[in-house]
Amino acid sequence: MLTSIRNRLISIKKIFGYQKPKNLDYLDDQDLSRFSEQDIILETEHDIQTYLPDVLGQALARTWVDKRFLDAFFEYPTEILERGGVYLPDRIQLEFKKEEKSRPKVTVFEKTKNGRKKLLELKLIMVAES
Repeated sequence: MLTSIRNRLISIKKIFGYQKPKNLDYLDDQDLSRFSEQDIILETEHDIQTYLPDVLGQALARTWVDKRFLDAFFEYPTEILERGGVYLPDRIQLEFKKEEKSRPKVTVFEKTKNGRKKLLELKLIMVAES
């Protein structure tokens, strides 16, 4: 069965003219730090609650596998999002924490007249199922 599927994929690749790149130079032309093909501008609390968890989930996942990204996101979470095409209002603050024995987490706060209000808190948890 696996051979049959593999042969079908090969024939589909031939029909559409797919060729494996000879090297990885083509990656230099791509911005791999973006979170979406288009900029994401989040203006309302509803937008933030709806769209920001997916973006922050991507960022947290990347912190697990990319030490340079972890260091940068730890120091400059808002700026990293902006470089990735995600823009938040000035009243929104991100706090990234990575303690030695715990999973990284991001907390999203909104500045208010009385201090800060927590909007979101995200932490990646890996679950293996069989």
